[in-house]
Amino acid sequence: MVFLPFPKSAPFGLRCLGILAVFFLLINLAVRISLQIGFPASLPLAPGMVSGLAKGFLNDCAALVFVLLLPAALTLTPTERFFRRTPGKIYAFLLLYSFAAVFIFTAFAEYFFWDEFSARFNFIAVDYLIYTTELVRNIMESYPMAGLLSAVFVLAGASAALMWRSLRKSLLPLPGLPAGPYGGVPYSSATRRLGLFGLCCAAAALCFFFFTPLAGDQNRFWNEYAKNGVYEFFSAYLRNQLDYRAFYKTMDRREAFALAQNEIREDGSAGWPAQGEGLLRLLAPRSPEKRPNVVIVIMESMGSKGAGENTPNLNSLAGKGLSFSNMMSTGTRTVRGLEAIMLSVPPTPGNSIVRRPDNDKLFNLGTPFQARGYDRDFIYGGYGYFDNMNAFFAGNGYRVTDRLDFADQSKTFANAWGQCDEDLYAESLRLADRSFAAGKPFMQVLLTTSNHRPFTYPAGKIGLEQGSRKAAIQYADFAVGEFIRQAQGKAWFDNTAFVFVGDHPAAIAGKTEIPADAYGIVCLMYGPKFFRPEKVETLCSQIDVAPTLLAGLDWGYASQFFGSDARKIPPQDGRAWISTYQLLGFRTNDKLVVLKPDGSAELSRLNLAQAQGEEDDALIARSVAFYQCAYDLFAGGQMKESAVIARLPK
Repeated sequence: MVFLPFPKSAPFGLRCLGILAVFFLLINLAVRISLQIGFPASLPLAPGMVSGLAKGFLNDCAALVFVLLLPAALTLTPTERFFRRTPGKIYAFLLLYSFAAVFIFTAFAEYFFWDEFSARFNFIAVDYLIYTTELVRNIMESYPMAGLLSAVFVLAGASAALMWRSLRKSLLPLPGLPAGPYGGVPYSSATRRLGLFGLCCAAAALCFFFFTPLAGDQNRFWNEYAKNGVYEFFSAYLRNQLDYRAFYKTMDRREAFALAQNEIREDGSAGWPAQGEGLLRLLAPRSPEKRPNVVIVIMESMGSKGAGENTPNLNSLAGKGLSFSNMMSTGTRTVRGLEAIMLSVPPTPGNSIVRRPDNDKLFNLGTPFQARGYDRDFIYGGYGYFDNMNAFFAGNGYRVTDRLDFADQSKTFANAWGQCDEDLYAESLRLADRSFAAGKPFMQVLLTTSNHRPFTYPAGKIGLEQGSRKAAIQYADFAVGEFIRQAQGKAWFDNTAFVFVGDHPAAIAGKTEIPADAYGIVCLMYGPKFFRPEKVETLCSQIDVAPTLLAGLDWGYASQFFGSDARKIPPQDGRAWISTYQLLGFRTNDKLVVLKPDGSAELSRLNLAQAQGEEDDALIARSVAFYQCAYDLFAGGQMKESAVIARLPK
């Protein structure tokens, strides 16, 4: 007989929750025992086992209050009368079977996840769900899925049968209860059932705000052993990050910052060079500073491979200004591009800082503009709550305008993704006119949408039919041409610099490995008074956009940007940071280092004719240094504007 934590007189829905709770706790106990049996090298029989089991049980109980929310809604809503009838009995059994199957499948998944990463679920598991196609293919090739799924179905059926055997007795009449409409079966009113569900919600809320998972001890394996995989999975999704120091190759902190400091190339850093455990330095101002308006257009999916013959307007602007023929994005998502351009930081494992908690009041590209009294605007043609963009920019001092705020005259065409690029540029012109009329210089950050599925835009603009990426690229370029043409008629145009930069290429979305040559993006800086025609062919990165722009304006400022003035990087020293959610890449002209969450560093040669040399270890160290420093500064709160000010020389 299965143990039940409630007497037979308890309402049926509550008994369902009780038996599912016991089953969930037993499954998690079985997972820990299985991990010790399967991995004795990392989890030997030791005192850490007792602490891990005790703290693990408490962690499981915390996870349980979240896990039970859905079954609570499903079992406390129907009445006991419904459960006594045949449809209700089938409904109850299917609920037990479904949750048993999910719990057992998760237990199998946790075992195999530990086999690969020596950890409970973390952001890597979240990443796997993002790359569903690659995940399914990898699982099918790596494990006997037919046998495993069969085992899950059989075990779930047996478990559900055992649970139902105990539960169905609560549907039988009990001595001493009046016959009534429920036939002597315990029942609860709708108010009482709603109250029980409210208690479940309250318990979940308390855990969400006040519970911190307990760790096993100082050994990382025992700490992971004590965690609850389900809780950690959703926690990783909310935090959107992976602990670099726990899973990736590391080095001495001071040595790492020394290597990163040596990598930065800027004129004027002799004002106060970076030192110690940080990248903060003072760049000496040049005389006179240029004070133009600045419009930064971040272009959706504008990779370098999609440009060329499809982008005559961008090509024309590139020939008249500063262009970059070998710039690479840091990742595969728009939020990675925003992170790199606005914060000048390499990608840290997990999701972009744009989507993470505590990402406000950071030192960013707009910080020097704020110090000079500029209006700062973020303008997006879509809904800015997507990917947390509105919150990120508002939290860092920008006025936010998304499609909900566009003036009526700026709205001519929209699809599910957002207003077309022409509408975005019309809104940019309107806000620029407003700042100019108020006598304020302005800095704008625009994010386009038209070069994105469903690839639709106002009819009659270009010669291709709508619906293809090629047509969308041509329309995006057409809109750029119209934007510049209309801006040229404005009184503020001559004193304005424009930056056009891709957020990421289109072709690498969904890849789980890092293709070294697939991250190329369009980037140019245009403004006849500020940028002379020049083509930078050196391999460089999105994180170089901010320092290159500010150096081009001859600004002196305090900086802790990770990027450099791309014009000052010798061609033989070109480098770029490229990544997926969990794989961190650092490439040079002829080599690629990939840091993996199992603590390994894999080096490959892009030029097969090159002989292996002792410099390989030095290149791996450079790779580790930048990624480790980026993680340490953000995790330690040292990227905050207040932290930068506090560290400045008095």
